[in-house]
Amino acid sequence: MLKVVKVTKKFGEIRALNGVSFEVKGGEILGIIGPNGAGKTTLFGVISGFIKPDSGDVRLNGRSIVGKKPSKLVKMGVVRTFQIIKVFKHMTVEENVEVASSNGKTSEVLKEVGLWDKRKMLAKNLSQGELRRLSIGMALATNPKVLLLDEPFSGLSPKEANDLSSIVKMLNENGITQVIIEHKLKELFDLAERIVVLNFGKVIFEGHPEEVVRNENVVKAYLGGWEC
Repeated sequence: MLKVVKVTKKFGEIRALNGVSFEVKGGEILGIIGPNGAGKTTLFGVISGFIKPDSGDVRLNGRSIVGKKPSKLVKMGVVRTFQIIKVFKHMTVEENVEVASSNGKTSEVLKEVGLWDKRKMLAKNLSQGELRRLSIGMALATNPKVLLLDEPFSGLSPKEANDLSSIVKMLNENGITQVIIEHKLKELFDLAERIVVLNFGKVIFEGHPEEVVRNENVVKAYLGGWEC
């Protein structure tokens, strides 16, 4: 469904992405991991249209999407969330989803993310986990085909993380392709079918979660300093 082909992006003398290539199958959950500065967020920026690469291509169902604005990509089905949660805090939960909605299924979306009972509450009064679910609900309201989740488990309690995992699995069962950047490896490895490891803008490993933790180079370079 999604193909990244030799994508390169420099900021001054810093090469944030250096020939990154990988594919995402339809309905798959793909995890992307790597230390800070590896290029993960830049990669999401390129895929979602917020950053234009210097070279390379991104293809959705065989069609190049490089150069298209984020608003156009949302209409094509490529939607991202952000590590720093972006919602309208002085609007109700329901109003937030309605603003994003393109399918008229606000009630259905709120039930899917477990926020129906809090639909009249101002977003600013939600917990961190509820805010995270609201941001995903706003993304779902656009009817995505590919959902890019940037550190969705960041700052969540174990219960909140478990609730979010259930939502990610439900989306997977509904056929939504998901790409997840995450530092909390336990939560990610329980969900992702494959893992791509980035370091200094390059893909250094791609495989199943159990293969990642057995790879000597990955373990030596990264896992010892990451939150599991």
